[in-house]
Amino acid sequence: MTYAASLQKKGRTDAYVAKTFRGLRSWLEFNSIDFDRYPKLSSVSGSTLRSERVPTPEELRRILSGLSPRGRVIALLMAHSGLRPGVIGSYQAENGLRVRDLPDIGLGKAPSFRRLPFLIRVPAELSKTRRDYITFGTPDLADAVLAYITGRRDRGEVIGPDSPLVAVDPHARANRFRTSLGLGGFVTTKAVVFELRGALRASCPPGVTWRPYVLRSYCSTRLLFAENAGKVTRDVREAILGHDLGVAGRYNLSKRLGDETIEELRNAYEQASEFLLPGGRPGETEARERLLRLVLIAAGVSKNEVDRLDISKLSEDELVSLADAARAGRQASPVSVPPPPPGSTRNQRTQAVVSVGDVTERLEAGWEYVAPLGSNRVVLRAPN
Repeated sequence: MTYAASLQKKGRTDAYVAKTFRGLRSWLEFNSIDFDRYPKLSSVSGSTLRSERVPTPEELRRILSGLSPRGRVIALLMAHSGLRPGVIGSYQAENGLRVRDLPDIGLGKAPSFRRLPFLIRVPAELSKTRRDYITFGTPDLADAVLAYITGRRDRGEVIGPDSPLVAVDPHARANRFRTSLGLGGFVTTKAVVFELRGALRASCPPGVTWRPYVLRSYCSTRLLFAENAGKVTRDVREAILGHDLGVAGRYNLSKRLGDETIEELRNAYEQASEFLLPGGRPGETEARERLLRLVLIAAGVSKNEVDRLDISKLSEDELVSLADAARAGRQASPVSVPPPPPGSTRNQRTQAVVSVGDVTERLEAGWEYVAPLGSNRVVLRAPN
């Protein structure tokens, strides 16, 4: 009772104290000691998670920008592939995900992936359900993995199929003794979540809290949106997350999967991955492409030329260059516009900065595109 009171004074919830006594009760029962004088606790499950919510794709991008190359790989393995921290590195660092568990990666002179989305095989000994399962990785995760592996190679590390995908820094003081004994270079589960905690706290909006495990919740939630849009089925979503599929799953996705089944899952994941990436939903991507088409046409690019362009693959610099070239050609043959009457205040403000959501309405009203301003605002010129 004194111990429980001391924890409560430190701000611990009754649910936290109850977990401690749960372990104590199990230990006493194992040693055949009959004891039942525990303090009464009114524990409320999930009371510390009331201010936690799942990040948006844009918030995930900010989180990734505050991480090291190794941290980005860890975060994307959880957020895009749905891996648990214990899969990346086990409790005592005796095991973890290996390079060979990514069969689509090629370890040549320049590491690369042969297929995208790439396959990830989770061994049974790392799975919570003690069954091996498969998941996949997005192009963003592929870029992060290749950059991380290349950096490790540049520092002199020899990376082979049995190497840890996420490894300790062999030059760190805390790891020199472990490395000198020839122990594996895997990270502990505690190190996996510790890598993420600082970036999550720095990127967290006011009034919201994020734990490292919220990145796996991000994957689950975004795949739920994809399921609602008809991109994946519930069984596929549960299989990607490594959940127990129950009786129905024993007859299909819980067994060893053939090549045909893997390709079907890969195609389903590729469609669902649009919900995982920044930009969020396919509908948002289509709206953005339609807006960019209107902007290019308003800048002077002919409609036939815009129809021939694959706008989704053009960079921001290429889009600006197209608009500038079209504007320059139009300004070479200017149209004379009569000046406003003396003393008139009409059109004194010839340009305006508007948000992306208002651009379509302004363009249809006769405004002209001038230039982008940041990622979500545009400079427009007033009509006449």
